Amino acid sequence: MKYPVEIKHLHKTYQRRGAWLLGKTEEKIVLQNVTLRIGAQEIVGLVGESGCGKTTLAKVLLGLESYQSGSVQVNGLELKELSKAGFKKLRRQVQVVFQDPYSSLDPRQTMRQILCEPWDIHGLHKDKEQREKALHSLVRAVGLDPAHLDRWPHEFSGGQRQRIAIARALALEPQLLVADEPVSALDVSVQAQILNLLKDISRSRALGMLFISHDFAVARFLCDRIAVMYQGRILECAPTEQLLCNPQHPYTEALLAAVPVPDPVLQKSREPVSLKIETNRSSCPCPYAPRCRYYEAAQCARPLPQQTEGDSRFCACVRLPFQKEKSRYAV
Repeated sequence: MKYPVEIKHLHKTYQRRGAWLLGKTEEKIVLQNVTLRIGAQEIVGLVGESGCGKTTLAKVLLGLESYQSGSVQVNGLELKELSKAGFKKLRRQVQVVFQDPYSSLDPRQTMRQILCEPWDIHGLHKDKEQREKALHSLVRAVGLDPAHLDRWPHEFSGGQRQRIAIARALALEPQLLVADEPVSALDVSVQAQILNLLKDISRSRALGMLFISHDFAVARFLCDRIAVMYQGRILECAPTEQLLCNPQHPYTEALLAAVPVPDPVLQKSREPVSLKIETNRSSCPCPYAPRCRYYEAAQCARPLPQQTEGDSRFCACVRLPFQKEKSRYAV
């Protein structure tokens, strides 16, 4: 498989000065040793609790945030080495769909102006007749009516606005789409429509996708692989069904234990996973050790396994596999 996007051993920190002008500069690690590849037509899910670094990783991939070390390559081009003109070319290869369709569109522009703006910036479809034809094709591709091109954003529903945002992202025919929780602000019935649209677009346009979500059900429907992130690290990465049917990392198991199941008997048999923090484990190399139910001081003091770009399945746990049979928390 060709991998147009390759992230290797990415490390990023934020710096913050103290309360006073002469205060010490504090460093907070937000991404640590992140390795991830996204292939053409492949949808990779990124899940984890709020604040774990998912959106920061997306911003780095979009070139909106710098990084201290590691490598982020799009079609063989290293992002850190790109010039201003190089970043403009990158915009044609990597596009984004934001979470909130209500704030991601300019209320002072019609749908026509919103969709034509990327072409104006990059000098595409200058011929008026050719542009109109491309515009109609783009609008139909996302399930909208070309007759509504001159409407304003407030005249559309939430689902229609998100379709406009998707159409804007597809206008430049990118190779990678970053979708940062694009359905979380929509009704459930509309979510299904948008997810089906994203899946169809990925297959028909050979489009790779990084899909950020909190919802395992959504990730299961859409994603080919899922990476689980915690405190800026990827703790487990595997094909979707393997990860959900037999989670190998304790954190993945804890996340799945929080997913409700429709069978009340099965739900009752699933004992809750405690996430109480044990402060005496803070020196352990594993970031999840203070919460881990399988913690053993001797084993967990060893260095964590390092992920390589060739791994089909990865688990950052020194006790792997801690269970050989199907987990009781599989979904």
